Amino acid sequence: MNITLKRKQIIRFLSLIALILIGIHIIILSIYYYVGDPKVFGFVRMFDLDMERNVPTLFSSALLMISGFLFYLLANMSSEIEKGSRPYWIGLSLIFTFLAFDESAKIHEKIGDFTERFVDASGFLHYPWVISYSILVLVLASFYMKFFLKMDKKIFWSFIGAATIFLSGAIGFELLGANESSMHGTKGALYSTYYTIEETLEMFGVIYLIHILLGLLDNKSVVFKAED
Repeated sequence: MNITLKRKQIIRFLSLIALILIGIHIIILSIYYYVGDPKVFGFVRMFDLDMERNVPTLFSSALLMISGFLFYLLANMSSEIEKGSRPYWIGLSLIFTFLAFDESAKIHEKIGDFTERFVDASGFLHYPWVISYSILVLVLASFYMKFFLKMDKKIFWSFIGAATIFLSGAIGFELLGANESSMHGTKGALYSTYYTIEETLEMFGVIYLIHILLGLLDNKSVVFKAED
């Protein structure tokens, strides 16, 4: 399989779009806190990182979908990967494809509504979907750990770095935002700061992942270390 991908240009382009969207979002927040009435501006919902079905949501979904497609391409590089690893790459492709749909359809919020029946949805657990997804992350981590430990050390730590950036936002700052929302509502500047950082980390965590995957595809890098 011959794949020619200009990784630097793609990553710069995606990063530029992310920075533009984040910049517009910050400007919108500044106007909101100055004027105090977001309804005056019809573009608030279109670019606010905390809103649904808008430009940032579409971009985040696209990033996750791109990641899923790149994992699928890796799964089909049979000459470049260790025998038996294809199902793992396919699994990751399916996971990220699901996350792309989840980003737009907000499936996690529906799961949160169900989880709320069994837990006290207050404080850091004000958004209870985090419980279900955190458990899922731990299950997937235990399932994939042996697979990732077989990788070349540099590639392994690159994947860990991307996961750390993404999960710091998706779970870490989500918990902080949930606690702030539970205590003081969603209109304060601190809550806005939390979810801005959250969405920024998520975007750049996935962009870094795309950077890694493009590198493996473009250079046909050796993914797995040699057996001792």
